[in-house]
Amino acid sequence: MQAPFCKDCFTGTRPEDVEIHGTEEKIHGFKTYVARPSNSSTSNPASPKNVIVYIPDAFGWATKHARILADSYATRVNCLVYLPDFMAGTPLSESFLETKDTSLSFFSKILKFLRLGPALLFFFLRNNRGASHPRILAFLRAIRPEFDKVGVAGFCWGGMHSILVTHDVDQNKLDGKFLVDCAFSAHPGMLSFPKDIEAVKQPLSVANGDDDEYMGRENMGTLIRILEAKGAEVGQEGNYEVIVYPGAKHGFAVRGDYSDPKQRQQRDASEDQAGVWFQKWFGSQQAC
Repeated sequence: MQAPFCKDCFTGTRPEDVEIHGTEEKIHGFKTYVARPSNSSTSNPASPKNVIVYIPDAFGWATKHARILADSYATRVNCLVYLPDFMAGTPLSESFLETKDTSLSFFSKILKFLRLGPALLFFFLRNNRGASHPRILAFLRAIRPEFDKVGVAGFCWGGMHSILVTHDVDQNKLDGKFLVDCAFSAHPGMLSFPKDIEAVKQPLSVANGDDDEYMGRENMGTLIRILEAKGAEVGQEGNYEVIVYPGAKHGFAVRGDYSDPKQRQQRDASEDQAGVWFQKWFGSQQAC
């Protein structure tokens, strides 16, 4: 299995001046950020019948990073987007995110580092695969009968879960039907290679950088090889894709620096990748 984190898990930018448009609601017992298409509202009786469940990185459901993407997906794909608190109130604090802020003193940085160890231990005790994945499955089982199509989009920590729910196992089904129709995973972490990729069954799109320290080039090659082989099978053509972003680091699809032209282009491209993928499997006509 991959290491639980890499240094790039804690780097990125914070979007301070971007407006978000969704609402916080309680969905099947989970605090959930709900993003709706721009032509929809909480009172609109013609609610979309497709949904994307957004599974965030370790910083959780309340970050602007995640909510901005949720809003974008809702409008691009013309569907609901649910961003639940799958961490039961125990995400990593955004205070651990290394940004361009140079105002911290040397001693403040040392204190921050000393705080990180216990915080990571607590996070992984509460949100390791065995503890957290049942929460995600419970939510998917609850919403499956309510929608025609269900997709998942996962990032980093969430990227692992978005791959796991594509496996052809009983826990991923309800009355014989898969809980999800398709999945998107950006720079996934904490995967077991090769078995977590070999077990993939449902349509899956993966976005990763070729400079991703977390996954590494060897595991990335394994992922590409396995999914290409699956996609070459009769009846599976087009069900799997991997797009590699040159020079992109772990976390680029969520926390890429918009002031850097290359990072912005790659972040936007991965957003387009997800939008096109969900349109394909949802049958949406909304243009990206």
